[in-house]
This record gives sequence, C-alpha cells and structure tokens, in this order.
Amino acid sequence: MAAISKKEADAWDRVLDAAAELAELIESSEIEIDEYDLEELTIFLATNGYAVRNMLNHLKRSWPLE
Repeated sequence: MAAISKKEADAWDRVLDAAAELAELIESSEIEIDEYDLEELTIFLATNGYAVRNMLNHLKRSWPLE
C-alpha cells in the first residue's frame, strides 16, 4: 500500500463522512438498493461532490418536503 499524506487521509475521511450521510438519506427513502451498490453510489457521489453540487445548485425548493 502506498503511503499517503495526512492531508490526503483527511480528505478521504471527509469523502467517507459525506458518503455515510448520503447513505442515511437514501436509506430513509423508499428506494431499494443493496448494501454494496449503496456504498459504491454514495462514495461515487461524495468523490464527485463538486460536480453534484453544481448540478443541484440551480434547484429551487418548490415542492413540499416531508
């Protein structure tokens, strides 16, 4: 395993934290997804957070939230 810097390790920890929060959000919905796919999806979304945020940035809250 290649050595990584503290900065890289901290960045990866933030990705994993964001992925965990995304997993909680998805699990609270009625979406059925197996554990492996959920992990892959949430890590993908977290590692691409900047692009995801830019895509969602233009949404406005115009629907009722439960």
